[in-house]
Amino acid sequence: MQIYLSGGMYGTWQDKLPKIEGVTYFDPRSVEQTASYRFVLEDIEQVKKSDLVFCYMEKDNPSGFGATWECATAFENNIPIITVWEKSYIDPFFACCSLFLFNDFEKGLSKLKKFAPVLLKNT
Repeated sequence: MQIYLSGGMYGTWQDKLPKIEGVTYFDPRSVEQTASYRFVLEDIEQVKKSDLVFCYMEKDNPSGFGATWECATAFENNIPIITVWEKSYIDPFFACCSLFLFNDFEKGLSKLKKFAPVLLKNT
């Protein structure tokens, strides 16, 4: 089972995710970003190949455009989304499209630890 990691590209939050048996994470930071159009195409394909998207919108993320695009692709392809939203306002798109929505990273991780094995059993 693959979980796509959506959110800020410059922090280290991706390194804090739990190891879950049978689960691999796709981290977009691992894709060589030599040409932006290639990066975007690879990004979209990896979202479509995923069984779950874990989206982390940090309060200091300046735009979130990439995460919005990734989550829209997931939503369109019926891929569940767990979102951690730390900004002071709640974006209606993420509120409507996320299966689970949290304002605390640790709570999002806790849900991920519980939900991923359930999803894995059903795939």
